[in-house]
Amino acid sequence: MMKRREFMAKATALTAGAAAGGCSAARPGRILLQKELVPFSTKVDIPRPANGSMPTGEIGRTGIRVSKLGFGSHLREDIIHLFGERQRNIREAFDLGVTLFDVYDIEQKCYQYEPFGKQIRPFVKEAVISIAIMPYEGRTFEQEFERDLRLFGRDHIDMVRVHGKSPSSHEWEYYEKLFRLKEKGHIRAVGVPIHRMTELTQVLEAFPLDYVFFPCGFFHNKPWYEHPGDNFDSLPAMLREKGIGVVTMKAFAGDYLVAPLQKVARRLNRIPEISFTKACLRYVINSDVRPDTTLVGMYNLSHVYENVDAFYHPEMTAEERELLRKVKETAYTA
Repeated sequence: MMKRREFMAKATALTAGAAAGGCSAARPGRILLQKELVPFSTKVDIPRPANGSMPTGEIGRTGIRVSKLGFGSHLREDIIHLFGERQRNIREAFDLGVTLFDVYDIEQKCYQYEPFGKQIRPFVKEAVISIAIMPYEGRTFEQEFERDLRLFGRDHIDMVRVHGKSPSSHEWEYYEKLFRLKEKGHIRAVGVPIHRMTELTQVLEAFPLDYVFFPCGFFHNKPWYEHPGDNFDSLPAMLREKGIGVVTMKAFAGDYLVAPLQKVARRLNRIPEISFTKACLRYVINSDVRPDTTLVGMYNLSHVYENVDAFYHPEMTAEERELLRKVKETAYTA
């Protein structure tokens, strides 16, 4: 954590630099966010939702119905070894109505498909599985996909995405392979994740996508700390007109911003009953985006319980909106 003296010195330098460069300077009372990961804890300090039900929706026109809350994929290197805790989180989420589970194979040097295949095995036939595909360790694309099917114990994967956004990307060639697998019944839907509107143009023109992932949150739709955020206001209507699924992510902004924003919210919040986490999710739920589903990372049971409860009780209060407004106006990144 930056000491006050260091913080003030940096803030002064930023203000002076902004004035000299013609950029907007930080207003008095604003808080500079420092990169910080959410600390992992096995302590459960949020009660398990006792009443309510999980709403569901269809992904575009795919026929795939999923819970409006999806279990996000990203696993950090410092918690990948906690197999039992992760398994309990996944099982609790499923028991509370979460049916969509999104998984990366490798994230921060963490192999996730092998443990996830074991963790989800008791209800693998009832779950909707979403993955990003990329051949690893010298495997061909076909070998990688066969491996994925084997690890999940399935003859198909529900949702598969590729990160290639343009013909110059090395993943571009995978799209045609995916659509051939879809024709054979081994994939139900093919999609793409984007972090800027400009990333969608070429792939949308070239392939009949089934869904699109994109950031959606109160804090400028920022997917990570260094990213400026983008305006996706026109995207949902355009996707729906084409029958393409609307899947949002990063409701709390990127990983390194969640903890700093929570600290700002605690500093500004004068109503203890208000949950910043639930306010962030209800912002997305009640937005004009109206996502088919929203993917959220859940590292412990408290995350699961708090996130699920926001979907059990989606109504957003004026006080929650006011808190998010204050946080958005107060917090900033360098």
